Amino acid sequence: MPNRKDLPFLLSLLEDDSTTVRDHVREALLSFGPALEKEVQPFQTTLDDYCREILEEIFQELHQHSYGGTWMSWVGKGDNKEELENALIGLAGLEFEGQEERIKDQLDDLAGEFLRSNHGCDIPSLMEFLFQEQGFRSPIDGEQNHLFDNLLYVLDHKEGSQVSLSCIAILVGYRVGIELDGISIQGNFMPISFEEHRMQMYNAFNKGRPLARASVMYIEEAFRRNQVPPGEMKAQVHEIVLQVLRNTIDILHRKNRHREAHEYVERYRALVEQLREAGIVE
Repeated sequence: MPNRKDLPFLLSLLEDDSTTVRDHVREALLSFGPALEKEVQPFQTTLDDYCREILEEIFQELHQHSYGGTWMSWVGKGDNKEELENALIGLAGLEFEGQEERIKDQLDDLAGEFLRSNHGCDIPSLMEFLFQEQGFRSPIDGEQNHLFDNLLYVLDHKEGSQVSLSCIAILVGYRVGIELDGISIQGNFMPISFEEHRMQMYNAFNKGRPLARASVMYIEEAFRRNQVPPGEMKAQVHEIVLQVLRNTIDILHRKNRHREAHEYVERYRALVEQLREAGIVE
C-alpha cells in the first residue's frame, strides 16, 4: 500500500496523458482500501470536477468490494465453530483491513494461557479465566460503540457486547475442547452448554457467571412449549452475523453516522442475498 504522503503526487496524475500512468494511479489509490475516502478529504477542494468524478468511481468500486467481497467467504461452508471464527474475522476486516488475521493469534494465546493456568478444563473455570482474570467486560457506563461487536477491537480492548464476549468464550473453549454455543433470547446473547440434555447459560455481562437455574428452567419450558428441540436453540453462524450487522446499523444511525450506516445496510442486504442463493434462508 502506498504511503499517505504519496497522495498529493498520485492525485496530480489522475489526468496524466498516459493511460498506463492513469491505470497505475488507479491501482495505487484502490490499494488504500476503504480508508481512501477519508485520506483524500483534505485534498478534495484542490481537485477539478473531472478528478473528483474519477475519485467517486474509485470510492464506488471500493464500496462495492466491501459489500460483496471476501468477508462472506464462510457462507455455505457449514455451521460450526471454524466458520463462526471465519465469519467474525471477515466482519472485523470491514473496519480493520489487513489486521483481522491477528484474531486467530490472540485466541490461540488465550487458549494457551488458560491451559497453562491452574484451572480445571471446564466451563466455570473458562468463564472465570476470561471474565475475571483476563478482565473481559461489558462497556463502561453503558457506552455505545459499533466496534464493541468487532472481535479484533474487543480482543485488543477487552470491552465488548454480549455477542462478541460470548463468541470469544465459544472460540477459546473450542480450542481447549470445551463445547459451547451461543443463544439469543429476550434481547440477550449468551454462551450455552448442553450436558446430558441439561441446558446452562452464562452471562458475559456478569463476569461469566451461570444464569440462575430457575431462569434456565423457565427458558427450557418456553422452548418445550413451542416444540423447539435443543439443537435448534443454538444461534447459527449466519444468525450471529446478521445480529452483529443489525446492531452496527442501529448504533451508527443513533450517532448520526448515516453514511457509514448505509454501507452496513448494503452489506446486510448483500449477505441476505448470498444466504438465499446458498439456500440457508428463504
